[in-house]
Amino acid sequence: MAANPNGFFWRGALLAALLALACPAGAQTGAQPGEAEVFTVASVPVDATASSASAARDAARLAGERLAYRMLLTKLTLAADAGRLPPASDAMMNDLIQGFEVANERRSNVRYLADYTYHFRPDAIIALLRQAHIPFAETLSKPVVVLPVLDAEGGALLWDDPNPWRDAWSQRNIPAGLVPLIMPLGGIDDVAAIDAAAALKGDNAALAAVSQRYSGADVLVTHATITKTDDQESLAVASTRYAPGAAGGEQTVLRSYALGPGEDAPALLARAVADTILQFEEQWKSANILDLSQTGALTAVVPITGLPDWVAVSDRLTGIAAIQKADLLAIDRRQVQVAIRYVGDLTQLRLALAQRDLELSGDNGSFVLAYRPANGGH
Repeated sequence: MAANPNGFFWRGALLAALLALACPAGAQTGAQPGEAEVFTVASVPVDATASSASAARDAARLAGERLAYRMLLTKLTLAADAGRLPPASDAMMNDLIQGFEVANERRSNVRYLADYTYHFRPDAIIALLRQAHIPFAETLSKPVVVLPVLDAEGGALLWDDPNPWRDAWSQRNIPAGLVPLIMPLGGIDDVAAIDAAAALKGDNAALAAVSQRYSGADVLVTHATITKTDDQESLAVASTRYAPGAAGGEQTVLRSYALGPGEDAPALLARAVADTILQFEEQWKSANILDLSQTGALTAVVPITGLPDWVAVSDRLTGIAAIQKADLLAIDRRQVQVAIRYVGDLTQLRLALAQRDLELSGDNGSFVLAYRPANGGH
């Protein structure tokens, strides 16, 4: 009997798919790429002085651990719960920290400076917050491209200089949260994709062009208006996050700021940037706090034309915080059937999947899971 190449191909595809989902996805398998990023705190500056260089190094590392621990818990939890976060101790740090890396070391006989990156154990951090009854989110948002538009005498500015509002965003010194931010350089392709008028109008085609330039990222249009009077300077900021191609999913934050005592204009702009970021971080965390006591299960069909289609989906399922387990049930030339167990509610699961360009459509009995790259790529 002649060999059947297609039969060999699909038996190989089935084996590869089974290997891809041989283990549960998400928190139960340890830190996957997305999860590792969430539970890593990078570039923590340390600076300590002691009786010797080695003593200064040890003191700096311990102080850095506590700072990184606080930064991580702040990233995962709501601002309203800041006062309830468990205090750090040496014993806790030994259990919570998986490892660390050091960069930019500088030292003298009595002083030590460096930048540390700390990797925390996801399961240990989650257990700590659950024991303290503090709600938390661990779903990483899609990156967001920031377009800072400033009202000026000659009209709205985006790419033109001077634009102190864009400068304030570019120079921000704020720890990374669950909503990664991208500042475009304003090169010729950025300028061709969108201008200030299209950004303020929320022009979907222009926003989609920007999104495509940055691998399907969402877009944040943040519009600042500075008002000056004889004795006061104030700032009004209207910021909208867009998911190009998903009409009706916009999120808008409106805030106003007055120049404080001893504060200059750059400091006012920096404060407004920090507050704008905080507002969108809080919105994201509020929408993605998982009720670990609430669980669900579903079976979905994944349409495919070949093994690469399934690989694109299975790779993106890995490390999604809401997914406890994903099991492959069946595979043929046209579709894969997968069973998913998750925590939280179905709306949160859909949102978490969307951050990996996965669309879950349908309802009980007829769920369809498909890879929908926002930039039209593969």
